Amino acid sequence: MLVIKILASFALFGSIAWAITAPGYDSIISAITSLSALISAFIFQKKKVVYPSQKQSVSGDGFGLQAGGDLNVGNISISNEREPNAR
Repeated sequence: MLVIKILASFALFGSIAWAITAPGYDSIISAITSLSALISAFIFQKKKVVYPSQKQSVSGDGFGLQAGGDLNVGNISISNEREPNAR
């Protein structure tokens, strides 16, 4: 994004110099276009996305599942009995 800001700044200064030395529609439109490009480079700069941290508390005989995105859980049977091969 810094490169775009630098190039838009050079284009703005160049088009202003062109508008001063040879005033006309082409040079003025060029100055307005480069100014709008420079302004939009500052307005629409990429913002850092901050994701909230996840917290979870499970009490008793409960269980908790936590994921950063979509979570699909198959057939979960909740019972107090343990299966013979469960660890």
